[in-house]
Amino acid sequence: MNREVSAEDFQSRSATNKEEWAVRVDLAAMFRLTHLMGWDDTVWNHITARVPGTDHSFLMHRFGLLYEEITASNLIKVDEHGNVLEGPPDVNTAGFVIHSAIHLHHPDNHFVFHAHPPAALAATAFRDGIPFWIQDSSMLYGKIGYHDWEGLSVDLNERFRIAENLGDNKVLVMRNHGFLTVGKTAGEAFMNMYYIIRMCDVALRAQASGLPLEPATPELWELSARQYEAFAPGRHEWPALKRRADRADPSYRN
Repeated sequence: MNREVSAEDFQSRSATNKEEWAVRVDLAAMFRLTHLMGWDDTVWNHITARVPGTDHSFLMHRFGLLYEEITASNLIKVDEHGNVLEGPPDVNTAGFVIHSAIHLHHPDNHFVFHAHPPAALAATAFRDGIPFWIQDSSMLYGKIGYHDWEGLSVDLNERFRIAENLGDNKVLVMRNHGFLTVGKTAGEAFMNMYYIIRMCDVALRAQASGLPLEPATPELWELSARQYEAFAPGRHEWPALKRRADRADPSYRN
């Protein structure tokens, strides 16, 4: 079915399809907000969402579109084999490999976000991992996995290693490459990306200062991580972030 869909298409169908439209709107909002944050990379990188009511099908953007061009209706739908179920057959191969790894093996993570944000990218080369220096990085304490670089992600076999290295974490640092975050909701995946970018940016600045740094104790990081459980990422921020997207350009909802 090589055509775009519209809100009217979904409103005239079942409740399941209305649920899909809501997911499309949230996913399109993630793209627009990524652009507003300056985390996009022309037409590269990718954000996906599982199609409600399916096991492995997911929504992704058409390869070649800028993030500010993405709308709910021009997202494409693909299955676990990379077949396009809805929309033109413009699939980013690396995007399919990376995202299908999560949608196939971690079904509770409905949204998957991969990015190469400039402010944080250098930290993916830290040999010993990204250090925790500031309070709000404890939001991710114990929730970060690491995946060694294997060149461009175009080998389907890499999916198994990506899925294994993510494990039960919410963030995967892809060494010498970029970041991947996941969430049950769009807001959770987006804010996990926000916090890993902030954590890396601070680490780069702190270590570049050349001054002695205070690492704090593992016990304190664990305490702070538990305290942050009362402030689940995305719960409060996502409605506010969508208002920002609406003020900037509400066409993502089309």
